[in-house]
Amino acid sequence: MTGVHWAAWAIGAGYVAGFLALTLLASRRAGRSLWLFDRPGQSGPAWGFRLAFAALVLWPLAGPGWSSAALWLLPVALGAGFALFSQAYMGRSWRIGTAEGELGALVDGGPFRLSRNPTFVGQILLAWGLVPLAGLPMLAGAVLMTVSAVLQVRSEERVLSLDPAWRDFADRTPRWIGPI
Repeated sequence: MTGVHWAAWAIGAGYVAGFLALTLLASRRAGRSLWLFDRPGQSGPAWGFRLAFAALVLWPLAGPGWSSAALWLLPVALGAGFALFSQAYMGRSWRIGTAEGELGALVDGGPFRLSRNPTFVGQILLAWGLVPLAGLPMLAGAVLMTVSAVLQVRSEERVLSLDPAWRDFADRTPRWIGPI
């Protein structure tokens, strides 16, 4: 593997470590687990994210992909940074999964002005940016990341749509980025 491949791996693995560290910190501040993926209807996205995160860390075991162009590090780094910034921006509202009665305060500033789901947007950009550098294992991971995010957003929006403030937020903020 080239230096570019190792840098890409470091960004992906660093993202996973940052995600876990921020989640642990938020959980300690809340004084309870923020893991809600054990609730009904969320096992599919939960397993999809687990496997996609594993691909972010383990893809070098299969060898590099078909490119070693340093240009691919840009979407990888932007995706990881945007996802971590968005997660940290949520503060005490951070959860993994969703359930009625388990919502934090609505977060609609910062990166949430651009997207209702900026953490997922960053994760998807990170995963797809790695595909040329990491090859087929990351292609599978990127597909899993994308499908899991779409399914999880649907689940979250069912719960969040009960809140009039969230519905107003949804009316003025795209689900992903731009008009989509």
